[in-house]
Amino acid sequence: MRRAAGRVLFLFPIIAVLVVAAESPAGQQRSVGNDAKNSAIEANGPYDPVPNWFKPLHEGKVQCVSGVAAETPNRIYVVTEVEVPAGDTFREGAAGGVGGSGGCTTERYKPNAHSHNILVVDGTGKVIEEWTQWNNLFGFGHAVRINPNDPAHVWIINRDVHQVHEFTRDGKQLVLTLGWLLRHPGTDDRHFNMPADIAFLPDGAFFVADGYENSRVVKFDKNGKYLQAWGTFGSGPSQFKVVHGVAVDGQRRVYVADRDNNRVQIFDENGKYLNEWRTFPSPAHVLATKDQAVWVLTLGSHRMAKYDLAGRLLTSWGVDKPAPGDFAGGHQFSIDSAGNFYVANFRQGLMKFVPKATADKSRLIGQPY
Repeated sequence: MRRAAGRVLFLFPIIAVLVVAAESPAGQQRSVGNDAKNSAIEANGPYDPVPNWFKPLHEGKVQCVSGVAAETPNRIYVVTEVEVPAGDTFREGAAGGVGGSGGCTTERYKPNAHSHNILVVDGTGKVIEEWTQWNNLFGFGHAVRINPNDPAHVWIINRDVHQVHEFTRDGKQLVLTLGWLLRHPGTDDRHFNMPADIAFLPDGAFFVADGYENSRVVKFDKNGKYLQAWGTFGSGPSQFKVVHGVAVDGQRRVYVADRDNNRVQIFDENGKYLNEWRTFPSPAHVLATKDQAVWVLTLGSHRMAKYDLAGRLLTSWGVDKPAPGDFAGGHQFSIDSAGNFYVANFRQGLMKFVPKATADKSRLIGQPY
């Protein structure tokens, strides 16, 4: 076993108006009403979409983007599923994902479909790097994250081959791989089974949302040594139905997007259950920010929602198909240091939003921990 640059370690392992909802003691919001009647202009809340920002690699094609992490406003990491013909990314009633993802899902399982797995985009939406040297590793790059305490490295969740990778920020070296052997799932401390996300503590320890099949959260120390895991399949406390996202706040609490249970569960850093919040349907990605808020992107209702640390819903926005800011297919999001907001949308590609000049700053997404 080894950890060194260039070597691989196989380890043991959006609604327009402000919505304020009263909360029950368990943190479950009451009905917030039908906001889907808001206009397309307001559907993106305090942001304006940048139309046609992400430049396709090939004319007439769309990248089905699954993950995004903004290092700076001029360097944005992207992981993609597949490339499909424009207009084929969504067909009503098509199989795959929440609500179907049409061509993206159909193409995913074809031989050699994953030809553009890791991209780096500049501030104009142009692809400036493609890490083709790692194509042989990938099944489905589900999410990408940057450890805020170690910006020299980029982490990618490789869902369908049951591994997590740490790369240098230039993509030249694979520093660490978690998960025993390519395409070998498992349930012990040496394996994952379709992991989905990763989040970091300030001391370098981290949590992997493991994920689609294992229904658990796995904790590692800063060197990638397995420490513990918690969770089983189900709907009770500390049980999960698709552990799709994970985040950590300034008090070292762990927020888990329990997608198919339509909730976020909260734990201490050692896996002790603390609370749960019922969210809009199918929470996909969760982010704790320095202004004492937690943001959730939901697949089922195509919304961004802001909660305080007690689980009270403070605001939300987003409706289905409000061109050019379509949240249907939103999978992961990121904020850069200038406050620009990026959404990895597996139906529409990579989307960029900028704060409106007149935006209520309390509705803007803050900087992450």
